[in-house]
Amino acid sequence: MNTYQKLKSIWKNLGIKGQIKNFSSKSFWILETDSGKAIAHQLFPMTKSPDNADADAFRRTDDQPIEGHKSWWKIYDFSIAEIYDEKTGVTISAITKTKVNDKEFGKVTYDETSNWGIPIKLITDVQRNKKKEITNYYLTGVGWITPRKALTLTCHGEIDNARPVFPQSGAPYIRTRRDLAIFNNIETKGIV
Repeated sequence: MNTYQKLKSIWKNLGIKGQIKNFSSKSFWILETDSGKAIAHQLFPMTKSPDNADADAFRRTDDQPIEGHKSWWKIYDFSIAEIYDEKTGVTISAITKTKVNDKEFGKVTYDETSNWGIPIKLITDVQRNKKKEITNYYLTGVGWITPRKALTLTCHGEIDNARPVFPQSGAPYIRTRRDLAIFNNIETKGIV
C-alpha cells in the first residue's frame, strides 16, 4: 500500500472528507464515489457540499474551463476547495487539486436534484459597544449571535467565512481567513 492509500485509510477512519464551498455565481458538478459509483451532484451558488458527503472532484455545469482545464479537478479527502468569481471565470482556493480527464472516475451518473447542497452561512455584520468591542455577529440564515456562540459555530465548521484564533494570552476570537481582500474582514464590518 502506498503512502497516499495509507493516509486515505486514516482519513476515512477519522471521518475526514473533502468538501467544496461555492462562493461563486456559477453552478458546479461535485463528484462523490463513496457508494462505489461515481455520482455527480449539482452545487448551486452560495452552497456547499453536505458534511456527510465526501467530495472527490468538481467541474463547471456549463462545461467552461477552470484555469484552462475543462474536465474534472480532483481534490483529496483532507481538502476544502473554495470557489470564487474572478472576472469572467472562477478561481479556486484549495490546499491541493489535480487535473484529471473524464475517464478518471469511469461512468458518471449525473443527479440534477436541486437541493443537494446546503446554504453557506456567513457573518455579514457586527454590533459594537461604546468601546468598539464586538458584542454580536450577524449570521446569515440565523440572525444576531453572541461572540461565544460565533466561536463555537466556527470551531464546528458551521460559519464559512470565519476562522478561530486561540492566542497565547487573551480570549479566543474569530477572524476571516488570511487573504489580500481587506473589505471582507470581519473586523472592518459593523455599526457602533
